[in-house]
Amino acid sequence: MSAPLNIGFLPLTDAAPLIAAVDFGFARAEGLAITLHSDVSWANLRDRLMVGHYDAAHMLAPLALAASMGVGQAKCPLQAPFLLNLNGNGITLSKRLLEDFATLGCDPMADWKTAAQGLAAMVRARQAKGASRLTLATVHLFSAHTYLLRHFLQAGGLDPDRDVELIVAPPPFMVEFMDRGLIDGFCVGSPWNSLAVDRGRGMLVALGCEVLADAPEKALAMPAQGRLTRDGEGLALLRALGQACAFVADPANHRDLTQAMAQPDRLNCPAEVIARTLSGRLALNQNGARRKRSDFIRFTGPGLHRPDGCAPWIVEQMVEAGQITDPAGALAIAEQVFAPNLAIAAGL
Repeated sequence: MSAPLNIGFLPLTDAAPLIAAVDFGFARAEGLAITLHSDVSWANLRDRLMVGHYDAAHMLAPLALAASMGVGQAKCPLQAPFLLNLNGNGITLSKRLLEDFATLGCDPMADWKTAAQGLAAMVRARQAKGASRLTLATVHLFSAHTYLLRHFLQAGGLDPDRDVELIVAPPPFMVEFMDRGLIDGFCVGSPWNSLAVDRGRGMLVALGCEVLADAPEKALAMPAQGRLTRDGEGLALLRALGQACAFVADPANHRDLTQAMAQPDRLNCPAEVIARTLSGRLALNQNGARRKRSDFIRFTGPGLHRPDGCAPWIVEQMVEAGQITDPAGALAIAEQVFAPNLAIAAGL
């Protein structure tokens, strides 16, 4: 067995394939020793990957492209040969806003478009009074979360760049930011939306799969000239992850899986909360509102793990958000970042 691989991840439900690959033997069966490192923010994880602390990382798919382009950060060519999942995000608004929704005669639990329209009416009312803008958090500027939140706001008739204050906060700190009144809402991956609901701090008003269906979420990223692109270890890792994703998608495995994911060095979150996010049975508030979506988070499906299909979508979202001005050049780089050759060679 070769020297251990160091792989970074953030404590999110969609880190499940990495955790399963290590904790349930799929990596070992491929001759790999892996040490997983829980990190606190996407920026920190990206930087550790860039400077060689990690051999690979759980990565926001758009961030892999932005880092390769050097947009808003140091330029470091990456490869993202394996897509871990689709969907898995949600938009949570602070329970403090519930009274304002009631004043407007709006039920934010009705559906996501009603919530977006109600939020827009609230923002207009605040503007008329000269009140400060609402502050909403996303996990990173280059993320499906940012694009999802922008679509949500635009669906209500708001300008995301003018009508609200958009900030970045690490996923594990979102609930604490809301607890302290630092933000009025956030878009984050599970299980942090569910934890906000369970603590009575927030209302889950939109599921990502409702706003942007099958948005490419997390990928396995690695330096383009790194260890995993030079020998058979990369193929072995992709095979292990493919098997792990199938394991994660099977409800029969969720009891054991959620117990492993709940551990302090993994998600450090109640197993019951993680189980709900894996099954797509979401509590929207503490008053009994529920929503069931089998596509809330997807780990398997025809061609899901091959990354090349996500390149045009990511470039389109970056253009719409005003993050890039040369879509043709960006797409050319994206086709290198999300090249499917390793996935094809691994039989995915």
